[in-house]
Amino acid sequence: MADAGVKTYRGNCHCKAFVYEVDIPEFKSVGECNCSYCTKMGILWVYDAHPDSLRIVKGSQDDLASYNFGSGFATHKFCPICTTHLMCVAPNAAPKRQLSLNARAIQNFDPWDAKRETLDGACWGSSYQAPKYTGPEPTANIENGKVYHGSCHCGAVTLAVKTAPLDKDYPDSVLECGCSICLKNGYIWLYTKVDQVAVQGEEDLGTYSFGANVLNKTFCKKCGVNLTNQGAKLSEEEIAALPDNLQRRWKYMTKVHRPINLRVLNGYNIKDIKEPEKLTWAKGYEPQYVDP
Repeated sequence: MADAGVKTYRGNCHCKAFVYEVDIPEFKSVGECNCSYCTKMGILWVYDAHPDSLRIVKGSQDDLASYNFGSGFATHKFCPICTTHLMCVAPNAAPKRQLSLNARAIQNFDPWDAKRETLDGACWGSSYQAPKYTGPEPTANIENGKVYHGSCHCGAVTLAVKTAPLDKDYPDSVLECGCSICLKNGYIWLYTKVDQVAVQGEEDLGTYSFGANVLNKTFCKKCGVNLTNQGAKLSEEEIAALPDNLQRRWKYMTKVHRPINLRVLNGYNIKDIKEPEKLTWAKGYEPQYVDP
């Protein structure tokens, strides 16, 4: 039985391969770290979880992907299938800092409603050196357009995006989708077109699809950072078998748009752009996501 003031929380990755329960003090706020990795991943931290309080319901920590950087003091754990970030482990830290949890993976947690406290993780260790993009620039013809470079955290995948200047007057869509995967993985979408985006290192991209399986979320297989949204690779027979609305959606996201996750742009402060539009209606997508 949990002690007074302690609550049992249940969490999981989006694909449900990994499920856990943990007993921790009930949290009223989450930590939003400004370090290079947490910013790219959109992590919202919950602390005060002792490693002994974690119970694995499904899967194994050994099956999770691991990523560390800098001094290597802490190791980030994410699902290699759906790339949901789950936790960070630091065995040599103080007892209440040996295990930190990403609140986005906790069931019934709504990141839009959460009180956030800024954590200045960017001041720890040496400054992050953003990987350089060295490939061809996007071919889009955009009046007063500007090219931005971005990457995953480890540098295996880099990209270039040509768009209108990303400032408070940005004329196009900046979206935070309310569907289950976008809330859990923290995407902020720029709805760029195919000719506005160029990617290097696509061989290191993993893909995750769910629901109707017409769209792929792409991510770096090494560090777990989510990068783009695109149409799934389907055969002519598979496309023909789709309902008309899904065929249109697939063609739109394959032939017209390649949205990118704004978080991956290097040297750019997300707060410099207009407030993203929150697609609350997407929380009602059918079939509804069911927590394991």
